[in-house]
Amino acid sequence: MLNLSEVSMDAKDLHPAFKPLAPFSTRGKTAQADIMGVTGRPRQFSRDALVAAGLFCLVFAGKAGVLNLPYHWDEMSAYIAPSHWLARNGIWSVLPGLHPPTEFFGHPPLIYFTLAALFTLAGEKIWLAHLLTICSSFLAVYFTYLLACRLYGRTTGILASLLLFCSPVFFAQSGMATAEPFVTALGVMCAYYALAGNYPAYLFCAILLVLTKETSAAVISAILLYIYVTERAYSGNSRKLLKYAVPLLVLLAFFALQKTTTGAFLPNPYFEGNTFLRRSTDSFLWIFFHQYRFLMSGIILASFFALGKAAWKKEFFLFFTITLSFAVPFSFIFFTPRYIMPVLPFFFIIGASSLVSMYKDFKRQLMVALMVAGLFLTRMHGTGAGDGSFETDMQYRDVVMVHKEACRYLRAKFPGQPVLALWPMTQELREPSFGYVDRPLNVVGVNDRFNILLYTPQGLPDNSKLKDMAVRQGMVLDKIFERNNKHVEVYIVRSDSGRPPHIPGI
Repeated sequence: MLNLSEVSMDAKDLHPAFKPLAPFSTRGKTAQADIMGVTGRPRQFSRDALVAAGLFCLVFAGKAGVLNLPYHWDEMSAYIAPSHWLARNGIWSVLPGLHPPTEFFGHPPLIYFTLAALFTLAGEKIWLAHLLTICSSFLAVYFTYLLACRLYGRTTGILASLLLFCSPVFFAQSGMATAEPFVTALGVMCAYYALAGNYPAYLFCAILLVLTKETSAAVISAILLYIYVTERAYSGNSRKLLKYAVPLLVLLAFFALQKTTTGAFLPNPYFEGNTFLRRSTDSFLWIFFHQYRFLMSGIILASFFALGKAAWKKEFFLFFTITLSFAVPFSFIFFTPRYIMPVLPFFFIIGASSLVSMYKDFKRQLMVALMVAGLFLTRMHGTGAGDGSFETDMQYRDVVMVHKEACRYLRAKFPGQPVLALWPMTQELREPSFGYVDRPLNVVGVNDRFNILLYTPQGLPDNSKLKDMAVRQGMVLDKIFERNNKHVEVYIVRSDSGRPPHIPGI
């Protein structure tokens, strides 16, 4: 696709399967097959297979502990619950017009369809959803290696993939069944196949990408801009732009159908009570600064100061465009930190390439990379307190486990008793398939009679009102569950006589 003869290489171990190519219009099928490494090169294939096996073992070993972990906040509410509904009502109900308008939060259907198909075939097992996510995270790590290796050498590829996996927000999200791990994997795969000139593979991955989440259109748009800027002098550029824009047409067709059948392009119930438009610099901070990523940003800037134009690689334009295509829009619309996950492969490829460019000695490259990775690991599991989901590192596991302990305590000690709680504990107590209880509990609303009150700061902000109610009405604090500053408090309602109501086991 691209005139890779203009690409500057900075490593002697450049991936031999990706030799510089002639312009796209002059390449034939043989050249395209050769760049993808399918016309031979058994030694190169064995090396890549060895790296793939090593990275898979690393990813699986790192995430195996969450396979059966109960679902957390958004994976439970925004992805798993709708997928359960779809599995129970027929997977073709995923099409617009065949389900309640807000059932899938207005998102494209692929992730819901895939999860529902798995649940239909094998049952609503937690490990299935998490295994699928872990596999997608492996693909993100492996294609980060392949893309960096293809362009800048094996050392850059290995460093970029390892730094990506060690990044706390990526590591945490890589075991959670949300859209972002899939968008991350498919996004880097699209970039890989686009730069390699493999249009069928690009088209396949890109259509899957846009049907996973609408924000992924940023990746396709960046690729189109890159093609326009770098190949506008070539004949047939307009035709090629149209070909590579087909996935965007698929996404537009989906939203047109959704608008026709539901009356809204994005019927997301969350924004009925929350602001969609907002102004913030959080997206830039989470990409370039937080969780020690400022170290990689510093390495990138240092390489430009030290090496000047020699530090700039042609593909950096694509990688920075993808990054800004996420960072800028999320400065003006609703944002949560996991939304930056799809740009991290490209950020770490730039960072690893800059590191290799500055330090020609492999020992120095490895030492700096290990220092950065080590600092990443210190942010892998924080000790924060207060409200929030804590999904940006492994603290989310503390939230899940302390909620699970409280839910099972209620199930064992107060079976059948009316319980007042707010989200997310309402879903956790009602639906056994989420992993918190083996049978649903009797969860009631604030206007109903209840004997038990559950309070946790790790939930909706309105949970604080439950704490105030418990104190104001003099409820009895029965038990506190706590892990790493995350906690759940169980209160028992007093009777009119000042004594707790009769509850079996008390």
